Amino acid sequence: MKPLYQSIRASFSKDIYMPVCPVVAAPTVTLEVNCAADLAPLTSEMPPQNVILHITPDLTVAGEALYDVLALCSRSVPILYIDSEATVAPLAEFCDLNHVGDAILCASFDKKEILAKAYNAMPMLRGMLDCRGKTPEIEKLPGIAVASGATSVILDAEIATADAVHSLQQRFIHVISEGGFGKLATRGVNGIITADLAGAYSFLSSFPEGTNFRRRNLLAHKGFSNNGEFSENTITSVVAAAKHYFDGAEIDVKLTSDDVAVVMHNTNTKGLFDCEVAVTEESSYEFLSSLRRIEHPNESIDKFSDLMHEMKQYPDTPVLIEIKPSAKYHKVELLTAMTDELLRDGLSQENCIGIMGGSLGPGLRYVHRRIPYLPLGWCEGGKNIPEAPETRDAAEDRIYRVAQLTEGCAAGYNPEDVNINRLFNEYAKFRMLHVFVWSRSWTLSPSKWEVNGPSNDNTYLSGFDAWTTDHGEYFLGYPIAVEPTENAPECILHFRDGHTERAICDELKVENEVFYLYKNELHFGDSYYICSEPKGE
Repeated sequence: MKPLYQSIRASFSKDIYMPVCPVVAAPTVTLEVNCAADLAPLTSEMPPQNVILHITPDLTVAGEALYDVLALCSRSVPILYIDSEATVAPLAEFCDLNHVGDAILCASFDKKEILAKAYNAMPMLRGMLDCRGKTPEIEKLPGIAVASGATSVILDAEIATADAVHSLQQRFIHVISEGGFGKLATRGVNGIITADLAGAYSFLSSFPEGTNFRRRNLLAHKGFSNNGEFSENTITSVVAAAKHYFDGAEIDVKLTSDDVAVVMHNTNTKGLFDCEVAVTEESSYEFLSSLRRIEHPNESIDKFSDLMHEMKQYPDTPVLIEIKPSAKYHKVELLTAMTDELLRDGLSQENCIGIMGGSLGPGLRYVHRRIPYLPLGWCEGGKNIPEAPETRDAAEDRIYRVAQLTEGCAAGYNPEDVNINRLFNEYAKFRMLHVFVWSRSWTLSPSKWEVNGPSNDNTYLSGFDAWTTDHGEYFLGYPIAVEPTENAPECILHFRDGHTERAICDELKVENEVFYLYKNELHFGDSYYICSEPKGE
């Protein structure tokens, strides 16, 4: 029998069913196969976008050969559900012989050690934990999932509240569930398991263009500058991000010549400190700590440990730690060990994500092995990266490349905004790939607003899982949720800082459910809608 695919890259060539859908980053429509009759929708006009296949040790699905079933998945990304450890070895051999690289591994929460073994045997595949029937601690679930090789989880509908979904998505974990379309979609889940595929697609097509179900994760790049009020990569700026209710704050960490971990982005002190130019990693901590910042003379350079200890009091603001030693100094191992020690010392912020990129790519696998409970992201940008894809094939090329770069790591993708777009995001979501972009189009000067502001609006409207920006002050004021009232169409708008406002919203009836949409207008005239949960549910 010939291989199922000619190459691993060929396995990514799937004409995934994508109806005209006005919802930005709509939840995927997922079918779970429990019997042979459930296979029929795979060849229908409206196939599922993801399909859960329960695989036996003899490599059958609902009595049919796995080879034949996967051959039907030309328009769906398969989720390979493993119920027995005896399935791991034959499945790994099957995937190797048939060049299967575009699939998701899954196992139940009680059998997460099986998922870990399967992931080690098939490191290019992403992982998923099935938590149905369980009540996991949401705060601990990201670490448990990532340690097993999973970047997504299946939750019971009653567990998948809007707060729980957002909390997991903050830590780069996608959430899928099964139940009513309206309730689950508007809670922001990434996927809905259903046998009513036509009903799901019809539901998603009923909303106006630019509708958003999920809360946007807004991340402060190098901390929150607030139009220059705070200096980058300082305790002050990261605490400011927490106090302004960002969904996370990114920092850069380097080592000094005497191996003190400091929060610093640049390779040298030029333009940031009032001194002769000095290379950061060739300078002692004593010397660097004696310097003062040009525009913030009360600020110097902060220790990584001091920042992490200070952020202990802000557990709802994850710290995104970019492990950023220069490749010249080869200190990834030491900095990783220091990060692991801080995350375990009980005195530091534990709600964190690790980031690595550039020439340190192989180090990402090392970090995952050394800190297996830490969600990770592969950072990529610059002139050598292709421009944003314009076709499905180009988008899948990029996804294939990311799968290779993150092989062996439960990691998301952290590219520059000009390198990807909404098209890429649509194809990435079917692979449960967490996409959190970074934008630098304003970093040279706030005066760049008129030239580059529209590109930031476009990034904000593309529905990425998260957005790391230097100018979050322009986006903090948008509401994050809409709550219907008894005096509809008057609704309550909820904001990041906890305050609420009342506003008149558009009423939308979809079959027997009523939703309310609030229209936000961005800076250059584009707009989008935030959707409420169904009224009365």
